Amino acid sequence: MANKNYYNNKYFRQRDNLDLLMAETLSTFARERNIKTVLDVGCGTGQLVKFLNNRKFKAVGCDSQNEAIKIAEKINNPGQIIKADINKLPFKKGSFDLVCAISVIEHLKKSETEEFIKEANRILKKKGYIFLITPNFNSPFRPLSGKKWFAYSDPTHINFFDSNTISHLLEKNGFKNVSFRFNAPINTRLYWYNQAILKRLPAILIKIINYILISSPLALYRDSIWISAEK
Repeated sequence: MANKNYYNNKYFRQRDNLDLLMAETLSTFARERNIKTVLDVGCGTGQLVKFLNNRKFKAVGCDSQNEAIKIAEKINNPGQIIKADINKLPFKKGSFDLVCAISVIEHLKKSETEEFIKEANRILKKKGYIFLITPNFNSPFRPLSGKKWFAYSDPTHINFFDSNTISHLLEKNGFKNVSFRFNAPINTRLYWYNQAILKRLPAILIKIINYILISSPLALYRDSIWISAEK
């Protein structure tokens, strides 16, 4: 893992937000598969855990950083946030239907990423799912942006993947049916943009944009890749 000195209160406060488009897409993904129990690994400030519990899932979050835990505990119920090492998750075999790790594996060494994926497989139920988000090294915006590419701005990012490398790693460690495309949520608002002009876009246009970014083959060329796989 990257130098832990970076993970202070300021680091987490700057990232104390939730991408609602991602959260709604994940919620849709989970409902489609009758998922009930969710573990958010590297939960940070606990926003996704709170969101999922509000959507009637049984969600738990874990993080190894004290500053993240302090913030996350304030907005979640007792017992929903746990301090844990990503490679030694304190859960029994077959405990969860879904394990997610949002913007986590880029902070890990390659060996740590593989150990985490093995741990996720262990604590997932039969036919459970893993859901990951990480910067996409094959994004066309990376060479265009050069050193200013968004993923390079965080010094704790030490490991990058593309669709091929993450697929291989998942399949090597017991997962199948790897996917990078998802059904967009029923609510088609572009959650990640707050500009007034985008709020005025027609619903059909927003639906088309969401399809392109989430459900079409072009999803593989976004700055971040979203990945799911089945145990």
